[in-house]
Amino acid sequence: MTTLFRLASLAFPALFALAGCEAPPPVKIGFVAGLTGAGADTGLAARNALMMVVDETNKNGGINGRSLELIIRDDQKNTDLAKDLIEEFHKLEVAAIIGPMISSVGSAMLPGIDKHQIVTISPTVSALELANRDDHLFRINSTTSENASIYARKQAELGRKKVSLALDHANAVFTESWAAEFERAFTALGGEVIARIAFNHEKETGFSQPAEQLIATNADAFLLVANGFDSAQLSLQLRKRGETRPIAAAEWAASEELIVMGGSAVEGLEVLQTYDRHSTDPHFQRFVSAYKSRFNAMPGYTSVATHDAATLLVAGLKLQHQAKIPLKNALLQLPPVKGLQQPLRFNSYGDSGRQSYYLIIRDGQFVLQ
Repeated sequence: MTTLFRLASLAFPALFALAGCEAPPPVKIGFVAGLTGAGADTGLAARNALMMVVDETNKNGGINGRSLELIIRDDQKNTDLAKDLIEEFHKLEVAAIIGPMISSVGSAMLPGIDKHQIVTISPTVSALELANRDDHLFRINSTTSENASIYARKQAELGRKKVSLALDHANAVFTESWAAEFERAFTALGGEVIARIAFNHEKETGFSQPAEQLIATNADAFLLVANGFDSAQLSLQLRKRGETRPIAAAEWAASEELIVMGGSAVEGLEVLQTYDRHSTDPHFQRFVSAYKSRFNAMPGYTSVATHDAATLLVAGLKLQHQAKIPLKNALLQLPPVKGLQQPLRFNSYGDSGRQSYYLIIRDGQFVLQ
């Protein structure tokens, strides 16, 4: 045997050994939300919470030794762009997607999600048309029917007989669904929706006109079905004109930006939130402390919902590996998983729900009403 042959015979096993030590490919997770423009605070807060779960999972060994790789995309709340992003995620071979955050984008993405069978878990979409479907879109949030009914009961309890609605046309899949469910429930309780005022049309900007239209109605209260930024701007325009009637805003508005942008104009505004921000539960407080330390901000409702969505996804990925079954099946078969404030579990349609708290803004803080 020549020296060269002997060296080669020693080298090949070493090469195979080195090859066997290569890190396994990561598990790619897509994230899609509106990260720029008005209302971007909810998307950014969701991204922050997802990053925390991904980092914690990787710190603890990932999914069977495979790290999670996060691929972040801004949908700009644009439905056409959202459709393109699904195709991009498919080409990138993501294992799953967290997002989107608004129902109009979720509705636009759904055909592509099902076409490519990409498991997608939205922390916040709630339009009724996206619920109770056997598809690949999983939902964490309660439906518009459930949330709007809570508002209807509260308005009735407060003795309000006539309510005017302001609806963000840019997310009409959500706002029209919400308005229809609110009117159905409110009418059954003896109330009346006397106006539906749409704003944020493509060629229309500004909040003066919808504010003046609301004021012109003889409503007992105004209900704004919009995000936190737009609800703050509408409230500013209403109060600027001396309007003193009560204002409520749909749960979509319940972000920190509502108070920051609205200031004194949103004092007394009522809103539903899907978590107890004042909870002293140690598990939740550890999350709050870690979030504040890392991002120098308080987590919002999208942070909590996204953390829960990501927690379910990680549990599903682990079960998928152990049981050798599709991820969709794994998520549907999961036993209850511990969330930040509530047990988490999907029903047979891949839907879930949230606890709810009706709040009022006092002295720049969300407090239980």
